[in-house]
Parts: sequence; C-alpha cells; structure tokens
Amino acid sequence: MKKEGIKNIFRNMMTKNVLITDAQFRASLAIIRSLGRKTLTVTAGSEIQSAMGLYSKYCSKKLIYPNPRTHPDLFLRYMVDLVKKNDYDCIIPSHTYTMFLLCKYRDLFADYVKLPPPDFDVFYNAYDKKELLKIALQNGIVCPTTYFSDSLDEIVSSVERYPVVVKSSRRHGVGIAICDTEFDLKEKYVKMMNKYGPCIVQEYIPNGGEFGVYTLFDYNVEPILLTVQKRIGTRYHYGGISTLRETVQNDVLVKIAFRLLKRIRWSGVAMVEFRIDERDRIPKLMEINPRFWGSLQLSLLAGADFPFLLYQLMMNENPPSMLNFKCGVQCRWLMGDPAGFFRHLEKLHIDADVRSVFNDDIISLTDPVPMMVSLFFPLRNSSDEEPRKDDTLILQKDKEQDYMFQKITW
Repeated sequence: MKKEGIKNIFRNMMTKNVLITDAQFRASLAIIRSLGRKTLTVTAGSEIQSAMGLYSKYCSKKLIYPNPRTHPDLFLRYMVDLVKKNDYDCIIPSHTYTMFLLCKYRDLFADYVKLPPPDFDVFYNAYDKKELLKIALQNGIVCPTTYFSDSLDEIVSSVERYPVVVKSSRRHGVGIAICDTEFDLKEKYVKMMNKYGPCIVQEYIPNGGEFGVYTLFDYNVEPILLTVQKRIGTRYHYGGISTLRETVQNDVLVKIAFRLLKRIRWSGVAMVEFRIDERDRIPKLMEINPRFWGSLQLSLLAGADFPFLLYQLMMNENPPSMLNFKCGVQCRWLMGDPAGFFRHLEKLHIDADVRSVFNDDIISLTDPVPMMVSLFFPLRNSSDEEPRKDDTLILQKDKEQDYMFQKITW
C-alpha cells in the first residue's frame, strides 16, 4: 500500500482532537468546556490573542489565525495548511461568518478533516434573511410584513405604517435601525446599506416576548436535541442579545421551527428566533441563526449537550434523539450588561438549588481564567461589525470555481 494511502486511512480514524474556532465568543467557550470535559483534546483558535476561550483549562493548544472577516483568503489558506499538518477529527465554528466560509469552501478540507453540516446551499437559505423569509411565507409561517424590493423608492412608497426596522440581510449579530418617519427610513437605509450591504425593511413588531428554539438536526433532517429559551433581560432596549434567559416549554414554537427547518432540509445546529406580537399575541418568525448561539451555556445546564452530540454526529456515531430538557433553568451573561443584572435581579430564581443563582455564560469557579481575561482585556474588532474584504466576491454562491477559490488553492 502506498504511503499516501496509509496516511489517509489514519486521517479517517478518530483521533479525539477537535479544533474550535472563534474562541473570543461565549459559544466557543461553552463548546471548549463541554468537549474538554469529555476528555477530547481541544485546540482553540482566534484572530485575537486575548480571546477568553484560549485561556480555558480545557484548551490544550491555542492558535492565532488571520481574521476571517477582513482576510478570508488568508484565513482559509491558514486553516487548510493547519489541517494538512495536524490530525483533527473536526472543526467546530461558532461565528456565522466563519461557518459561512467553511461551508462554502468545504471541498478544500474534505481530505483532511470533517466540517459541521449543512451543505452550503442549505446554509445559505438560513443565512440570508431575505431568502429565508420568502421560504417561510411560501410555507404559511407568519413573519413581520417585509419589503423585499432592492429599490429604496419602492420600499418607501410601499410602507403603510411606521415604525419600520432596517436590518442587514446577510449579517448576524449586528445592529438594526428603527425608523419612525419616511425621512428617517431613507437616511438610515442608506447608512445601513453602506455599512452592511444588502438590507431588508420590516414592520416593527411590538415586543410581547422573545423566544428561541435551539436544536440539532441529523443528516436525515430529523431533530435529535432541543431546548426552548425565553429572553428575560436583553442588552439593548429593543431586544436582541439576551443577558438573562430561562428554558421553557412551548410546543407551538417548536412545531413551527421544526416545520421550517425540515422545509429547507436543515442538518446541524440552529436557533430559530421568534417575537410574540403584543398586538395580536401571534409569534412572528424573525430569523434563523445557522450556528451555535451565545446562550449555549443555558442549553448545557438544561441537559442538552449540543457540542458533544454534534461531535458524535460528525463522527458518524449516530447520537440518540433526546428532545426533553429541563424547564425553568436560568442563566445570565453578567458582563454583557452589569447594570441589567440589578435591573432584573428580582427575576432570578432563588430556590432550593442555590447554585442556580450563579449560572453564567462565562463565570465559572472551576474554570475562572476566561472570566478574568475577558474582564481585563476587552475584545476589539471581534464582531460582524467589521468591514469585510472582497465581500461581494465571496457571496457569489452560484460559481463553483469563483475568484476566492482560485486565490486559496495552490
């Protein structure tokens, strides 16, 4: 047998070495801790030296790579070279854009390491809010009134009632613009377009409650893991990123989320976000986050070990379906909104299990260094707010051998 053939056989064997990217984010820290506790050897990477996940006791090796959002070609070249030289079972990202790049250029990694599902075409239908909302509406799923035109004049003439919201169509975790007048809409739409690229305009949904359905689907498009979270406290006045949330039972939202994910043939992890319209109490689909979520720690506390079951799924170990989870579990992100902690103090459960009061996304008595790192070395340039290089070229999803692929292959 040729030397190269023997090498490929060993590469296809499980090494129990996992590479986790985006170590500056809360979700990655939760993934590192989860898999590290399972005695997997965890290598964590980030473009930022002060990324808190790099300093977890469960991180065996740390990497600093080129910024995937500003230098995607250099990032991909680095990652391909890395997996060629090292034996990893899989790569697990937690940032939407890192997931985007790995999905789009999956073929570059196929001979060396496993990447999480889904395939790029499926991923893109969840990633692009405009495409997702069109699919949802075609399948009878209630969404905010959305103006899909690319012409600002057409949008302005179509809006019947204010306020409306301008949001990026292809970026996740970035700000939105709430517009109260026609002049406001024209001004903010142009600013959002210049900053984030293609945008959509929607009616503003008065907040009657925000919920997320968090799930893992297998390669047969069947759910194998689930939690539902209700946001209690948020970082921004209009909602958005949660700083305090609780697991709840909501079969109606689960049914809608599963129907949508099955319709787009989803596999892998996803969070389907809903807002209850306080005017009619009807849940409205907001978006899908096609990757791990910032509040992953709450799912883990509720008994749903998403990182490990995703690992098992990627390793073809056929993880069992476990759709039950603990309700009434709370978790907060204290450093995301310190003032909000005191604002929502009365909403924290204080019961027989006093430890539940200390549930936090980052703070851990058994793994304290990441908290100290994030406290003393606040992150800069670590979000999707950053400008992107060659953004238009990267989004040419209809070309198999596009410009970016030609730059990376060698």
